[in-house]
Amino acid sequence: MTHDDVDVVVIGGGIAGSSSASNLASHGLKVLMLEKQKAYTDLVRGEWLAPWGIRETQLLGVDDAFAAGGAWEIREWVQWDEVVHPDDAMAVDMTRFLPEVGGPQSFPHWKVCEAVTEQAVSLGAEVVMGASKIEVTAGPEPTVRYRTAEGEHEVKARMVLGASGRACAVGRQIGVSTTTEVHHWGAGMLVEGLDDWPVDVQAMGTEGDVMFMVFPQGYGRARLYLNFATGDQEKYRGADRVERFLSAYDLAALPDGGKAVQAAKQAGPLVVWPSVVSITDQKPVVDGVVLIGDEAGTSDTILGTGLSTSLRDARMVCEVLTGGDDWSPEAFEPFIKERNARMDRLHYGAKIMTKLQVEFGPHAVERRRRARRLMTENDAFQVTGLLNMVGPENVPEFGFSEFFVERLLKETV
Repeated sequence: MTHDDVDVVVIGGGIAGSSSASNLASHGLKVLMLEKQKAYTDLVRGEWLAPWGIRETQLLGVDDAFAAGGAWEIREWVQWDEVVHPDDAMAVDMTRFLPEVGGPQSFPHWKVCEAVTEQAVSLGAEVVMGASKIEVTAGPEPTVRYRTAEGEHEVKARMVLGASGRACAVGRQIGVSTTTEVHHWGAGMLVEGLDDWPVDVQAMGTEGDVMFMVFPQGYGRARLYLNFATGDQEKYRGADRVERFLSAYDLAALPDGGKAVQAAKQAGPLVVWPSVVSITDQKPVVDGVVLIGDEAGTSDTILGTGLSTSLRDARMVCEVLTGGDDWSPEAFEPFIKERNARMDRLHYGAKIMTKLQVEFGPHAVERRRRARRLMTENDAFQVTGLLNMVGPENVPEFGFSEFFVERLLKETV
């Protein structure tokens, strides 16, 4: 089956892909979105959206769909740690950074994807679920071939958006390679029955050999994450992995010793992964194809800015496609320049955060104790935390200087 009248083929129906499809369709473009899953399922990661990312949903026109998918506002962030008594842990009001937006959002990723995709369809986009063996040929008239249960299909379009995620399925086909590194590993699971946890408070902290996170999603549900050192990949695998995962929240750093979390029940799969940082070795744009979201490169998940970055990519690329007839690689140069600057800052900030939060042992404990003392004495030392809230372009330049890092860590990154 051949389609010849498609303006844009979007490959990947995640947050970046579905948001792009919805925005482009709302501007009257003929859009085909291909998603490999037959139905959206819990992929565990990608469920926290910073205020600057929420603003991107508004600019893309998908904010109502996020709400329909279960977006839940988190108003306070408490940084617990083994070096401080729970009653003295630092609490941050996250609604004050972008008051017109409010606090960050936590939500079930697959539910939001469903809602945004439904909006895209209502606006005229065609969506194919269960698309496999996708082949992309770049050029002035790019071609996409794919397979469904009905057979093989071929589509000719003016533009292809590669949004297939960390698999980089499109990037590899158009000659864009990536350099990767792994600092630590992570594990995550959705739980329910977290009834004794404050509904609008997220937790982050380090104790022993884990860095822990709790992100409420409302109604007693929350996404739990644990980060741990490389070499411990088997830590949360095996027959009793769920019990060991929950028991890891037996933490003196938490006010109740972690009892509320340990009493929760599994509500989704427990997944373990390497926290991969990827940097594209070439520009994520060739004639007829643009890469967005994780496919165009990622920072460490410790920052929680992956979704915000994906939405910024989607918005900037959509603005080019809806703003005129020039869809040449040169038209995307402002996007590439902004993205490079954005990712440089996110990579730098992530290295600081991993040093502070996801390294273990006596030396790391002393590093955190010293940094916490500096942050308490001078708010300027908390500047890296602004990356999560206001976007990297709005963080003061001194936060990315060697002088700042040496004062904070007594070492460089």
